[in-house]
Amino acid sequence: MNTLVEESLQIAAKKFENFGFQEEQVEKLLLSGRRDLEAEMEKLMQLLSEPEPEKEAIDKSLHALKGLLYNLGNIDAGDKMNDLREDESLQLQIEKLQAVLHGR
Repeated sequence: MNTLVEESLQIAAKKFENFGFQEEQVEKLLLSGRRDLEAEMEKLMQLLSEPEPEKEAIDKSLHALKGLLYNLGNIDAGDKMNDLREDESLQLQIEKLQAVLHGR
């Protein structure tokens, strides 16, 4: 999970600096991005650990993660979240998600 967060924050820092934000502004944006990303990832991990995970709830969480990742400039990871929403098999989706969230 930390790999995805750290990678996203590194991308975001460059993106925000290129936009012309001041260092103090970048720090605040990164703190907010970290908080939101970690909270949504934790929510998703909790959904995945339920005895009978609900596909609709997982899809909503993936959609939220996709948006956060795109906002941080991590387009590749956002695209992965979108692709995972398309998996028809819930079990396959869960296996792929766990691999992504744990950096495998």
